[in-house]
Amino acid sequence: MVDTSKFHVKTLKSNATYGKFELSPLIGGFGHTIGNSLRRILLISIPGAAITRIRVDGANHLFTTLPGVKEDLVDVSLNLKKVKFIYNQDEPTTLTLTKKGAGPVTAADIEGNDLCKVANPDQVIANITDAKTTLKIELTVERGIGYTLAKEQKTDVIGEIILDAAFTPVIRANYEVEPTRLGKKSNYDKLTMEIWTDGSIDALLALKTAAKDMINSLSQIADPKDFDDEVITILSSPVSSGLDISIEEIELPLRVTNALKKAGYTTIENLIKGGRADVSKSKNVGEKSLKIIDAWLKEKGFTWK
Repeated sequence: MVDTSKFHVKTLKSNATYGKFELSPLIGGFGHTIGNSLRRILLISIPGAAITRIRVDGANHLFTTLPGVKEDLVDVSLNLKKVKFIYNQDEPTTLTLTKKGAGPVTAADIEGNDLCKVANPDQVIANITDAKTTLKIELTVERGIGYTLAKEQKTDVIGEIILDAAFTPVIRANYEVEPTRLGKKSNYDKLTMEIWTDGSIDALLALKTAAKDMINSLSQIADPKDFDDEVITILSSPVSSGLDISIEEIELPLRVTNALKKAGYTTIENLIKGGRADVSKSKNVGEKSLKIIDAWLKEKGFTWK
């Protein structure tokens, strides 16, 4: 019997937001099987942390103009969604941002704690234009998987604003398979994995986490465990689940995002249903923006016409 577990994992390149790894020698055919499986898991099930709720002094709702601040609260919230955190606790935590005086407000101004730290402190959140202005924001940070939509959440707290949250810390994941040799035998694969993260998780740790998730799932086939929960099959539409993600998750220029919204493309599902040709007819949506959308959809495993 062939032992499929005997191969090396070699780190080729590594930094705070990127890792390139070689897995070799794999039994012929296992390169694509393992590579594609790991890529899918990396993009959809690695946990991360994000801001889910905010309270801003002087603002009771999202559509508020902040005195002495260049951006309105909608723009501020969009920038806050780009702030990434290193946080591994199950319970939500509350952080505070306080900045007084003219100048840029960045993620470095968020007061972290021993358990929760900002991963991208250079992220600009707002710009204060009045020296006498103080911007104070209370932030709730939670750990989760995938996306949560603000419209699916509720709050009874006056002045609390719920945000769409993108927890996934893996931005991109690619793999390449090449033939390789083991002694005199040439029917082996060399798998090269590339992983880009938002800096809140090390690429190698993300790879190991994805591998453990795959092992845990497959173990139910090899060694089944009984459970009492009732399994309910949900009849879904032909459109893949997860497509109701806001288009704001695609990092497009604000004018392009606003133009798409005005044209009725508020979610990824709207974009895919509309198709590339129709979306291209929207005002302020040029070829450069379409290529950004193309790349984002491809990375997330979606396609459009």
